[in-house]
Amino acid sequence: MASVSSDPLTTLRSLPPRHFEQFVADVWSECQGWTTEVMDAGPDKGLDVIGQPSTGGAKTAVQCKRYAEGNKITSEQIQQYAALRQQWQDVKGVTVVTTSSFTRNALELADRLNVKCIDGDDLVRLVHRYNACEILDWYGQGKPAGW
Repeated sequence: MASVSSDPLTTLRSLPPRHFEQFVADVWSECQGWTTEVMDAGPDKGLDVIGQPSTGGAKTAVQCKRYAEGNKITSEQIQQYAALRQQWQDVKGVTVVTTSSFTRNALELADRLNVKCIDGDDLVRLVHRYNACEILDWYGQGKPAGW
């Protein structure tokens, strides 16, 4: 089977949004040892994934945005995602993962609000660092049952 992750960012951007959320949860879980839960589709109060480090640290709300290259995360979105901490009593951290990037104002606000930002380039680095190309290939092939 041919590898679809020779250009990981293109593959990530081509995933259906739900598969992108599941991919992020799988990388956190399988490669970093986190306990993750992908939230049910539908009215999720803006929360895509909840993760908790294997060390038992605070839970983190992960907002996944599979965006095209020019569709940047704005400061207004960062403000909205930062509020996830107030909507979920046991969530202390907030991470925004996108296949695009963040505006300068969004990054400045994220720094002030303690929101971790992972852009498309950071995500590709994580795929390589954790050797997650096989996971990406599996999602890129449509999650085939006989993989």
